[in-house]
Amino acid sequence: MDKLWYLRRLDLFEGLSDAEMRRLGDLMRDRVCHVGEDVVVRPSGDRIYLLKHGRVEVLSGGVAVATLGPGQLFGTSAFFGAADPGQRVVAVEEVVVCEAPAGQFLAAMATHPRLAARLLKLMSRQIFELEQTVERTATDTVAQRLADLLLRVARRDGQRMEVRGLAQADLARMIGASRESVSRLIASWERLGMLKAGPRRIEILDEERLAGLARDRA
Repeated sequence: MDKLWYLRRLDLFEGLSDAEMRRLGDLMRDRVCHVGEDVVVRPSGDRIYLLKHGRVEVLSGGVAVATLGPGQLFGTSAFFGAADPGQRVVAVEEVVVCEAPAGQFLAAMATHPRLAARLLKLMSRQIFELEQTVERTATDTVAQRLADLLLRVARRDGQRMEVRGLAQADLARMIGASRESVSRLIASWERLGMLKAGPRRIEILDEERLAGLARDRA
């Protein structure tokens, strides 16, 4: 029942009858993944995934190319038989993911044109965001990429804004930089009072200043 309640809240499934929602719910299996775990089942290419809770990083060649959150899909290349064997999807916090066989989900789309149209719109938006991330990787400085990443993966806990479960080596890999350069930046920002770092934990103390660094194109 919780799964159907969640699916009904998504625009992607708006307009489907209760019977149709139940059939889709029967296709999808809930699974929990912890910080640092691979979310995509190997071998990949035969399932699609819908994030129910938490966020993941999509890595290509070891570089983070997208951050996805609740309500977003991944694994959709399985629809076209073009899964990327070098791509990883890693939980950056505890996630709950619904997964379904790609072929059966594709068959459901064939009988629901509105579902197919909404899925195409969602995929188009995610592709646009991916293109923006790739552009930033090619043109932005390490400081800009690191500031942007910290803001994207941080979670609010009351008044605190924290990045949890990621080592500096993980952050470096996710922005395509060396661990040493990331370590120097974090130490510098800590001295400036912008953040407070600990083992696999960074508390952001000055969100506005960090956002300014992420936006800086000078």
